[in-house]
Amino acid sequence: MSQQPGDGRAVTRVEFDLSDGPYPFVSVSESESCSVILEKCLPRTDDTYAEFFSIEGARPDRLAERAEDDPRREARVLDRTSDGGLVELDVQDSCPAVSLADAGAVPQTARGVDGQGTVVADVPEQTETAAVIEEFLASYPDADLAAKQHRESIVPLFGFQNFAALTESLTDRQREVLETAHEAGYYNWPRGATAADLADRLDISEPTLHKHLRAAEQKLVAAMFACPHEELAADSDS
Repeated sequence: MSQQPGDGRAVTRVEFDLSDGPYPFVSVSESESCSVILEKCLPRTDDTYAEFFSIEGARPDRLAERAEDDPRREARVLDRTSDGGLVELDVQDSCPAVSLADAGAVPQTARGVDGQGTVVADVPEQTETAAVIEEFLASYPDADLAAKQHRESIVPLFGFQNFAALTESLTDRQREVLETAHEAGYYNWPRGATAADLADRLDISEPTLHKHLRAAEQKLVAAMFACPHEELAADSDS
């Protein structure tokens, strides 16, 4: 995948090392000598997020089993390949990517490779970078600030030209629910609408809303996972 142009908005990219600590994507990458990459993070409920990790070089069950060592997390294997797969983790807290988002940054990637963990996020101009760094290091004392770089933000990994291919598997109802959630700001950081707000707007129950959202999200993530992956870290070195 070729590098995409910036959209003209200045950001500060921060990168943290997470070599120690209770992070499944790091510990599994060490014990299994593999790579684990956070592909997507989506709000599930008002206090729970769904994180989708690809794993290469080990069975996805290993990541699911390690994640569920913490009773606050639930894990599901969504896909298996000859050399890995895709795992969904439902998390409530103790999540580095969510913590950065709550501090006002925009997470770009989190990955573990052979026991070396890295979390990367972009801090918008209107947010104080020093405050984001300080808050993150206070929450994760085992983390180290590895890099800080001023740059232009990058357009989304999958742009408008990929929209039709990514959404062709959705039912009309799934598309309607997903579009309503997007337009209402449900996927914003912080959220512009709660699950209850969306359910009221669509005149459905919250369990039905989550059923449609979960089905749509899993189809989209599966479509994204099928595309060639190129780590965002390579872009930051250019």
